[in-house]
Amino acid sequence: MNLICPLCKNSLIKNENSFCCVNNHHFDLAKSGYINLYLTNKSKSHGDNKEMIHARTSFLSKNYYLPLKKKLIEEIDKINPNTLVDLACGEGYYTRDFNCPNKIGIDLSKDAIQYASKQDKSSQYCVASIFDCPIATESVDCITTLFAPIATNEINRILTTGGYFVGVFPAENHLLELKKTIYDTVYLNEKPQIDLDLKHICTHRVTSLIHCDSNEDILNLFMMTPYYFKTSLQDKEKINCLHQLDCTIDFYITIYKKQ
Repeated sequence: MNLICPLCKNSLIKNENSFCCVNNHHFDLAKSGYINLYLTNKSKSHGDNKEMIHARTSFLSKNYYLPLKKKLIEEIDKINPNTLVDLACGEGYYTRDFNCPNKIGIDLSKDAIQYASKQDKSSQYCVASIFDCPIATESVDCITTLFAPIATNEINRILTTGGYFVGVFPAENHLLELKKTIYDTVYLNEKPQIDLDLKHICTHRVTSLIHCDSNEDILNLFMMTPYYFKTSLQDKEKINCLHQLDCTIDFYITIYKKQ
């Protein structure tokens, strides 16, 4: 699976219930199948909390973002990778349906990884930082990052020559109607600026209109966004009065290749 030991950087070999390197560093598999390779402050929670994960899994389970998922699968099928790493994979909503024989999902949230590994046995899930990946150098055919910071150095390091990076970012009109409901002044999203030492191949735009027909779905959508943490209690109250919403979803899929 191209995993390396976070202590000595040697290859990890999977045994029955653990991974082990030549220096006899052992990392046990959890009951659900994931492995924790994040060594710093293991007693503390990192990444998204249970409340955020519940909101995201509930919303995504209703396939509001299915147009994006279908286009992603289509583009990855064209690449036809043998190895794929999904950086900041969250609960694995996208990871589990990517067609690839060797998949690894990495996220810092133990709760998200635990959920992903219970739902998806086609991928190996790991608790780890995307900025210090427990992945061997130049060993991955395809890397994906969806709605998360770009781990530039690690992407350049672990991607094989001829390998692809696929990134997903919110486009200008993403969730425009939701923002108009909450804020008096609304700004369009800025175009993503990506600084990778890779060749840009193409950019696809996926746009659709979704209909949220319950306050629960609207609130879950709101909780998935960065706005949730930056919005005043007074403005958050506007969501509680909303029971239907037609909302634009708008994404960029950018594809790069390592020369």
